[in-house]
Amino acid sequence: MKALKALFLVVCFLAVVPALAIAQDGATISGRVTNAAGAPIPGANVFIQGMGVGTQTDANGRYSFAVPSARVRGQSVIVTARLLGFTAQSAALTLTPGAATRNFTLADNPFELGEVVVTGAGTTSQVEKLGNVRNKVDSSAIARSNEMNIVNAIAGKAPNVEVQAQSGEPGASSFIRIRGAKTIGGTGQPLFVVDGQPIDNSTITTNGSTQSTVSSNRASDINPDDIASLEILKGPAAAAIYGARAGQGVVLITTKSGQAGETRYSLRSVLSSDKVSHGIPLQTTYGQGSRGAFKPCTAEGCKLTSGSWGPMLPAGTPIFDHFGELFRTGSTVDNT
Repeated sequence: MKALKALFLVVCFLAVVPALAIAQDGATISGRVTNAAGAPIPGANVFIQGMGVGTQTDANGRYSFAVPSARVRGQSVIVTARLLGFTAQSAALTLTPGAATRNFTLADNPFELGEVVVTGAGTTSQVEKLGNVRNKVDSSAIARSNEMNIVNAIAGKAPNVEVQAQSGEPGASSFIRIRGAKTIGGTGQPLFVVDGQPIDNSTITTNGSTQSTVSSNRASDINPDDIASLEILKGPAAAAIYGARAGQGVVLITTKSGQAGETRYSLRSVLSSDKVSHGIPLQTTYGQGSRGAFKPCTAEGCKLTSGSWGPMLPAGTPIFDHFGELFRTGSTVDNT
């Protein structure tokens, strides 16, 4: 009886051992990736979709990777080979213990760039995932400032943002800098990006190299009433998103656009008047001369002095107000 029992145990053991050996064996998938001409494609990714296992091809286009035995259950899987510039190819494979060979031939596709995703700090980005400081300026505050230059409209609305106006004249340029001076030879101004398009905020002089004439900066071409949102990106991380031109920071502007829903109308009218409050008084009583006598100052080297006044002008003499001609009252009407 004992002999029969021992024989039964031996037979059961011999029947179970092969099954255990098969269960402990993993799968090895190998093959070669080539192009349409048969040349090897190095650096191609070969992987099993949904399993997170795979490898890259070597210089000869060959690949080989193992699948753990715990994940080999005789199921059907999809093996994919892909590389930028080629059309990806997939093949079905039954995943069983042992070795399996699968070769791929990839067709050229130089126009397929969908696998490369270049992202910026758009309004849909999650703030907690960004590596740079963002200050959002309310568009309604920009509109209420009633500034014609968008740079002047930012003044005092974001921390560590310095704004300086060249003068109070209409069309005068404005200077903006974030977190102080960080360059010796450059202007230190941030990059302006409007709806994803970088713009040049440089100031163009109108009288050559002297740069003494009041001229406007190009960001003033943006209508402040057209702005839907304005964000200021600070720090070197902004340059990582928008390139070397953004090394001094970025002013990110999104303009208004149509929205889904019922039709709505809004009207905002702004009337501004620019007038010189303190003019320079000009005498209109005496004519040209010297100490009450007529003496034209036309000779070379003639200079006006404290005694440069001629006889009293007779009644009816035309008088010209050249200062008033230069600085007339200007009016601006903006309807949005």
